[in-house]
Amino acid sequence: MKRKTNLAFVLIMVFALVLSACGNNSSNNEGNSNKATSGENSNASEQQVDITAKYDPAIDVTAWRYTESTYKYENGESIGENIYTKAYSDDLGINLNYKWTVPIEQFEQKMNVSIASGDLPDIMWLTNKQLTDLADTGLLYDLTDIYEQHATPLAKEILQQDQKSFDTAKIDGRLMAIPKTASAVDGLPILHVRTDWLEKLKLSEPKTMQDIVNISRAFVTQDPDGNNKADTIGLGLTKTFMKDNHFGSAGFFAGFHAYPQKWVKDESGSVVYGSIQPGAKEALKLLQDMYKEGLLDLEFGVKDRAKVAESVVSGKLGIFYGGMSSPGAVIQDNATNDPNAEWKSFSLVSADEVKATPMGKVPVQLYYAVSKKSKNPEAIIKLLNFSMEGFAPDAPADTGFGFSPSGIPVYLYNFIGPEPAMKNLNAHRNVVAALNSNDPSKLSSEEKGYYDRIVDHRSGNRAEWGQDRIFGTPSSFDVIDEYVLEDNYLLDAFYGGSTPTMVEKLASLQKMEEEVFTKIIMGESLDTFDKLVEDWLKLGGEQITKEVNEWAAKQ
Repeated sequence: MKRKTNLAFVLIMVFALVLSACGNNSSNNEGNSNKATSGENSNASEQQVDITAKYDPAIDVTAWRYTESTYKYENGESIGENIYTKAYSDDLGINLNYKWTVPIEQFEQKMNVSIASGDLPDIMWLTNKQLTDLADTGLLYDLTDIYEQHATPLAKEILQQDQKSFDTAKIDGRLMAIPKTASAVDGLPILHVRTDWLEKLKLSEPKTMQDIVNISRAFVTQDPDGNNKADTIGLGLTKTFMKDNHFGSAGFFAGFHAYPQKWVKDESGSVVYGSIQPGAKEALKLLQDMYKEGLLDLEFGVKDRAKVAESVVSGKLGIFYGGMSSPGAVIQDNATNDPNAEWKSFSLVSADEVKATPMGKVPVQLYYAVSKKSKNPEAIIKLLNFSMEGFAPDAPADTGFGFSPSGIPVYLYNFIGPEPAMKNLNAHRNVVAALNSNDPSKLSSEEKGYYDRIVDHRSGNRAEWGQDRIFGTPSSFDVIDEYVLEDNYLLDAFYGGSTPTMVEKLASLQKMEEEVFTKIIMGESLDTFDKLVEDWLKLGGEQITKEVNEWAAKQ
């Protein structure tokens, strides 16, 4: 599911784009009263720029970035000299020079030191907090006009597939960075139910939270696996149910319009912490009742994801909340082992008459910003346009910018690398259309791969069951598509970097709430929740909430 870049295609597109490119550089921001851009921009602000042309002579662009332990290199390459930096130089006339690179664990500290010393490169990788702080002090170049006039239609289509995420790079309505977009909707929680058990026990598909309780009871008491033993489980959770995607509780709590460990806006517009809201208490009450009745895995408090997955694989678990990848990542082995096993993905069910709404995190953890002192601020748009061409519908197969011949993921070296927020959902839509028409000719090479595996499954190969249940239909992406078409999903209201009090106290506060939530589910008095709220606020939560709202006021 990674990007592909084809240099030949890029060069062809250069000439096609000349006709639509504006003749003058739109980076003239003089007179802008916005506090983030007050004063004159750098000397490129009134120059004419051909965004499609290679710099001749070449220019030097400084930058910083982090690396990760998963990065591998071959043939003498490094993060500073590789297939991407060579292409930037050969095709764009941009010599990318890193002032520094550090492991991701050291990135924020190193970045803060550089910012404090005023040692800023031309293009910076920033967290949201640093983006806000630098823009607030007038140190960033306003990219609004450059982006609007010179980003290609393809780049705009990719970046703005999820407008909510794209807008996180705006401050006071001005685009102060290019967001590293990814998918928010791919991570939304989904309900997964074993439907061959439903059919055997003559049960209807779940539509309400009470249905989940009733189905769990039937799965536990009516021997759905037919072995005459009381060894089946209703709803599966892990011991880290507040954090996990697979076998987590986010989808269950959302049925009560509650969002633990996420931030939500209340009726007044203030941002509040989801774990301490009344809906969370209501959800805990039902989980406590289900645990008491034996409808949950009674050992959930000591089971990690691998242990709960074993219950799925062995045919003992019938319901869990997961994500779009669950049919492949979790259920596939059960489908392979048992030819009669069948599961279906469902949208979240509600505990009342109000529709349940899933929540995801803003999928932008990184921003590409330009120093106000940069001599060539438009260079970031050249890099952006270049990197996006691999996502064109008719882009040829990977020519080495995804994986090396030996399989090393060189796409990690890419300096500017947003991804389409709806790429996988659109792949699902295209694959389903091709299956319905029996015509895969319009599919991309990636989509054709999904199509072929689904056809293989429908020809009898159970090893591809999960692929069909993700990208085919019925599938997890059917549910994601429903969320998107109905605009029925929320994003965490806080997507900034850690506030000062978060750094100091959030880990211990979250550990406390996880312990209390677990104890309540396992039978401790529900009044413990009220004590948790009191303690959470007193031990740092009140100050964290204040800092979060101060951040929100700047967005």
